[in-house]
Amino acid sequence: MTDHHYSNFDGLSSLISFAGVSIPARAKFIAQFVGTSLFSSLTLGLVAGQTASTFLTCGPLIPFMTGSWIGYTWGCVGFWRLAERKMVECARRYPDILAHSLITNMSIIPPHHLITDINNTNNDKEEGVAIIPENKNKNDQITLEQWIKEGGIGRVSYAILAAQSCEEDVQEMYRNERQRIVDRYNNRD
Repeated sequence: MTDHHYSNFDGLSSLISFAGVSIPARAKFIAQFVGTSLFSSLTLGLVAGQTASTFLTCGPLIPFMTGSWIGYTWGCVGFWRLAERKMVECARRYPDILAHSLITNMSIIPPHHLITDINNTNNDKEEGVAIIPENKNKNDQITLEQWIKEGGIGRVSYAILAAQSCEEDVQEMYRNERQRIVDRYNNRD
């Protein structure tokens, strides 16, 4: 299993879901962003302000503001990287789910050669990789991840939101995968 990239707020949203409340993916994304950026901003701001008031003669206000600004920027960049890694992992492991989420939630239709036909029983095609129809060389393969990244920041940001939308389905697949591993251990006995 690949290493999973989840924020500290995933546990909070699991607790809320356990209570029977459903959180839309975009609202969860925004709440996680606000929480992450606020936490990093306040933490770095308070540390910078306290350090400056202890060791420097400039007072705590300007160092607090500077530290908060740096912390906010650091939190934003870190959150973006985490969200992008989640999207890339989803594009690599479950390209059909992400493509379906792009179509249904974002109204972005990937090229038809990137979408695997679910009813197709022909297994000679590797999932998530399709040959571009004009160039049928084995070297000319493109993945959903490459298609997303070649689309620039707009396509990447929509793919991140689509990955947020299908996150529950991916989590269920991870649980099923883990259960199959546990079942294999139980069947050895």
